This record gives sequence, structure tokens and C-alpha cells, in this order.
Amino acid sequence: MKTNDVVTVVTVSGEYVGRLAESRQDADGIITLKDPRMLINGEQGLGFARGVCMTSEENPDDVIFQQYVLCTKTNQAFADAWTEATSGVRIAV
Repeated sequence: MKTNDVVTVVTVSGEYVGRLAESRQDADGIITLKDPRMLINGEQGLGFARGVCMTSEENPDDVIFQQYVLCTKTNQAFADAWTEATSGVRIAV
């Protein structure tokens, strides 16, 4: 993974998708995502929340993760859906 890849961060509270801004492999293990969105399962199926938790600001610019289970490059279908959700640009298939 490299800076600006669309990645998924899995935590004990859920999955988050965003553009990788920073990833430190030191003892802190910090990951920063731009335009983060929490993956949710609603009445219409899977989608993205308009933030990262119920009490956060809507559509935050970035978020820093210090404790997470794993971070991986996002499946292309979800990356395309995230791009559409955060920019309004629809990816042609």
C-alpha cells in the first residue's frame, strides 16, 4: 500500500474506508485516512455512513487510527463506491 491508495481499516468497532494519507510502521502504528467513511449495513444493503461514528462531525476531512486490527487495500468495487460517495463522481463499469 502506498499514499493515496483507497484502503480499508478494520477496528473492533467496524470497517472504515478512505484514502491513505499516512502510515507509520513505528511503535505507534498510526494510520491517517482522508475522507474516511464507516461501512454500514442498512435497509438498502451495504453503504457508507456520513462520518466515522455517531457523535463525530459529518463527513470529516481525516481521521487518525492508533488501534486497529488490520489495514488492507480496498476491493475495487468498494473503492469505486467510496469514490462516488465522497466526490459524487460515478465510476463507469
